[in-house]
Amino acid sequence: MNGPGMELRVRAVIFARMNMNRRNFLLSTAALALSGCTTASLLKKSTEDTVDYQRERVSGFFASVDGKKLVVLGTDYHYVMDQIGDLPQVLRSPLKPRLNAEFSYFDLDHDNHVSGQVTLQLKGKVSDAERQQLQMEGFECKGFQEEVWTKVYKVRGTRYLAKGFELPASVSKFNHDYEIIVRESHSPGVKRAMVLLTPVTLAMDGVLVLGGIVLAPVALVVLSNTHWR
Repeated sequence: MNGPGMELRVRAVIFARMNMNRRNFLLSTAALALSGCTTASLLKKSTEDTVDYQRERVSGFFASVDGKKLVVLGTDYHYVMDQIGDLPQVLRSPLKPRLNAEFSYFDLDHDNHVSGQVTLQLKGKVSDAERQQLQMEGFECKGFQEEVWTKVYKVRGTRYLAKGFELPASVSKFNHDYEIIVRESHSPGVKRAMVLLTPVTLAMDGVLVLGGIVLAPVALVVLSNTHWR
């Protein structure tokens, strides 16, 4: 019973078990590696910010008479900008009839703070007085064959809900609606703040008011949507 045949059978069984253990080990290692990759992928996705792009139709562009705030009236939201530099003053200067405006994206964070750029632009030949005024206001000439004067304003403020607000027909607004693109960032685990109702109100005489300060419409030519950045 203990001859060479028995010894061969024992060796065969041991060898088979070794192969099985090796195969199980390799399969377990592969499964663990795959699981680790999947977990890492899910973790990466769960910690990355996402960005949504929304179109906001804009019908009015207003500045407070004290020159401290700029208000963009959209269909769904109002954007009250309180960090605007000297933009209102420039819009009341003798240059205004020749100025065009261009809006960048409006970037929105989880606290409903909004930031963006407003670029004022003047094209064409200018007089000596206009050139002096442009230089004094901080415009830069970037044209070659045609003079193109530009000044970029970085503006910041807050977005408010326009629910229940209707712009009366008596208030001056754009000849037709324009659009701005709002980029809204979402961070995992960060709860978005509630959007407050607009502080813009309508007085008895049909005048728009913000915090007791009258808002005056800004009759400004806004560049075509196809040129907006």
